[in-house]
Amino acid sequence: MAHENATHTEKGAGLARGPALVLGTILLAAGLYLLYKQNDFPPLSQFPDGSAKPDGKVFFGIFGANGWTGMFTAIAGGLLLFGAAQHLLAKTMSLVVGLALAACALIALVSGDGVLGLAAANGATELAWAIAAVILLFNTLAPRRKKTVVDDPPRQPVDARRTPRDEQRVAAPAAGARASRLPTDR
Repeated sequence: MAHENATHTEKGAGLARGPALVLGTILLAAGLYLLYKQNDFPPLSQFPDGSAKPDGKVFFGIFGANGWTGMFTAIAGGLLLFGAAQHLLAKTMSLVVGLALAACALIALVSGDGVLGLAAANGATELAWAIAAVILLFNTLAPRRKKTVVDDPPRQPVDARRTPRDEQRVAAPAAGARASRLPTDR
C-alpha cells in the first residue's frame, strides 16, 4: 500500500529585516553626527508655529540641521535597528518610522522653515527624509520566504518494523516449543 507523503510550510527568512537594518544604521549614524555638529536646540516655546532655520550645514555643506533634526533622525534609526530583530517587528517599525519621516518631510516642505518650529530642514534634508520614507514604506510590503517541507512517511506499527534477525529470534523458540510437543518415538 503506497502512502502519499504530506507536506507543510515552514517560515523562512524575513526580507524586511535587511532594509530596516541598513537604513536604521544610516539614520542612527547620521542623526548622531548631526547632534555632534549642530547641537543647538531651539526652545520648545516656539512649538508649533515658530521658525526653525538651519543654523549651519553639515555633510559637505549640504544638509541643514539643528539639534532637533539630529535627535529625530537618530531616534528614527534606533527604532529601525530595534525592529530589525524580527520580520513582523521590522515591518511594523518600517511603517511607523516611514510615516513619521514622510510627515516631517511634508511639513518642512509646506512650511518652508522647518518642522513645527523645532527641527530645522532645508531642501536636501527634506529630500533625504522623503527617500528614506519611501524605502521604508515599500519595506512594509516585503514578503517572508517560505519553504515547503515533505513530512516523513507515516510510521508503521511496531510489529511491522521487525528486521529479519528479529524474525529468526522469534521463530527459534516457537520451533523448539513445537518440537517438544511432538510425540516422540521410543
